[in-house]
Amino acid sequence: MNDCAIAPDKDSLQRQLTELNSRARWYSSQLWQVPFAYLGLSGLTIANAAGKTLLYMPFIFWTCAVFGLLVFIHTVGMRDGERRAVKNLQRTEEALHLSQTAQYKPSYVVPLQIAIILAVLIYAVSGFLAWRDVHGA
Repeated sequence: MNDCAIAPDKDSLQRQLTELNSRARWYSSQLWQVPFAYLGLSGLTIANAAGKTLLYMPFIFWTCAVFGLLVFIHTVGMRDGERRAVKNLQRTEEALHLSQTAQYKPSYVVPLQIAIILAVLIYAVSGFLAWRDVHGA
């Protein structure tokens, strides 16, 4: 290990502050945009397919459910990225002797994650019901 750690200069810290602020904002915007996009696109996909053929409906429901699981996993990763960005932002503010303005508030995205999980469950169950209807089980 190197015992002679060199402290970054003020200009580097200010550039880092700007980059981390931008990154934290990007994560925050993705955390609400991605779930809404998923819910909207999956709803449109199902609505468009519903009137055409019942044979493929179970697979459409299940595809939307699997895609929803992937979106949920993505939002969990985005929350972690946002948390790390804010934590590093707070460290940088401290190193620059600035008052701490960056705060991590994970609770605002939880309702959207719950909506994703509910949609996944509804799509999965709907897929099984559609399968039963199509195959006469």
